[in-house]
Amino acid sequence: MGWLQRHAWFSFAVLGGATVGLTMLLAALSETRTPLRSTEPHQPGNGAEPPGAALVLRSLPRDTAAFADRSAELEALVRSVRVSQESGSALPVHVIDGMPGVGKTTFAVHAGHVLSEQFPDGQLFVNLNGHTTGRTPVQDTEALASLLAATGVPAQRIPVGDDVGAVAEARAAMWRSRLADK
Repeated sequence: MGWLQRHAWFSFAVLGGATVGLTMLLAALSETRTPLRSTEPHQPGNGAEPPGAALVLRSLPRDTAAFADRSAELEALVRSVRVSQESGSALPVHVIDGMPGVGKTTFAVHAGHVLSEQFPDGQLFVNLNGHTTGRTPVQDTEALASLLAATGVPAQRIPVGDDVGAVAEARAAMWRSRLADK
């Protein structure tokens, strides 16, 4: 130990040599590693997405452990969805309204978790910041862009432009197309 104290430079030299050696080893390993690739070539309409498209089809926030006081509404919603699916009819649109802070988002997220098995293609969540202090509400074009990205549309394929109405309609059309068979 006394020798190392008198020749501290030797410790630094050994440490530097070890660092260089590990760096070279990592570089060699990264060159020999082959990236995972799909064996099926991308063809329009085959369901494969272009490179860079990431699917995020389960984006619900964590469910609450203490859900109370809305069991009748939740039961009616679940029953409505199940009856519609069993009969093969279109799902009705359900609207949750109320004053800020009464639990609309909590109810919607909880219902999403309860119904998740009924929707195997995914459950998506967009926080619209309708009544979030200090945050501006999310515009329809922004919400559509985030939904399209979550379903695997690369950013460069999401419609953009100066005409906000045309962009919103183009994104909505793309969204309808993405969900046509879901």
